[in-house]
Amino acid sequence: MATNKGKQFEQKMKSDWLLLPDVSIDRLYDQVSGYKTISNISDFIGYHYPNIFYLECKSHEGNTFPLSNLSQYDKLKEKVGIHGVRVGVIIWFISHDKVVYVPISTITKMKEDNKKSVNIKDLNDGTYRIIEIPSTKKRVFLDSDYSVLFDLAENE
Repeated sequence: MATNKGKQFEQKMKSDWLLLPDVSIDRLYDQVSGYKTISNISDFIGYHYPNIFYLECKSHEGNTFPLSNLSQYDKLKEKVGIHGVRVGVIIWFISHDKVVYVPISTITKMKEDNKKSVNIKDLNDGTYRIIEIPSTKKRVFLDSDYSVLFDLAENE
């Protein structure tokens, strides 16, 4: 049976988050009841005073992450604009050894611009707000420093 890098990445993200001081993170477990109409808002709810983070984790081979793969978009979008609430997607571009954070407001802008995916090239072109998470490559996964998200939240 093939290993699921996506689920392993979720575990790695959680363990990296918990290395930071004064944080909390909870995994919202996947629904396995068979009801396709029931879904969680995100994979994780994290906290670092004074902000709460709704974080969806995705892993993807290749250069582009299709926005159609973000089935939680509508639920995440409902949280945008609430003071102290940060909402976004953490994407591991496996073949590029990059982890990025894409705020849901950026995904909304991309959809308005008729973009169908987040491209690794979007990271540095300045058109969209995509934040590279500082990471160090290990054997398969990366050690990532999610404290950059706290700094961004303070400057908003």
